[in-house]
Amino acid sequence: MNKYGKKILENFEIFLSGAFLSVTVLVVIINVILRYLFQGGLFWVEEVATACFIWSVFIGAAGAYRNKLHICIDLITKFFPERGREFLSIIIHFLMMVINGYIVYLSVLFIQANSLKRTPVLDVPAIWVNFAITVGFGLITIYSAVFLVQEFRLFCSSSNTIETPKD
Repeated sequence: MNKYGKKILENFEIFLSGAFLSVTVLVVIINVILRYLFQGGLFWVEEVATACFIWSVFIGAAGAYRNKLHICIDLITKFFPERGREFLSIIIHFLMMVINGYIVYLSVLFIQANSLKRTPVLDVPAIWVNFAITVGFGLITIYSAVFLVQEFRLFCSSSNTIETPKD
């Protein structure tokens, strides 16, 4: 695989989110131009732009989490020693995994409850829009589990390397 293909696979959420955002911007700009030049726009643009924006947000949030780009508050962790920070990181990743996993579960219930609902303009199943929640939070849950395992291994390996004083 070439370096560009590898780069795309490593950051597929960012590229996918960018593609959805590009479609959002493109259809809105086209519709604005059509409205001002021809006094009429396309009737479906708002619905497509909204759906693409929703996908962009949830997939982008997963990509940002994967690359550890979300803002964090480290005020509390500054009071802990290094070992305490590592343990706190394990707890945070565990909680993120549990909370986001629960949101995935709730999103599946939401999709099931609205399985017959269709979008008002394009008349496509609304599941295609709502599924963005499940995918986004599902990816965050997976990445939380990966980070949890990484942090736990780091914690365990650093506890084995602590030297005890020799007599």
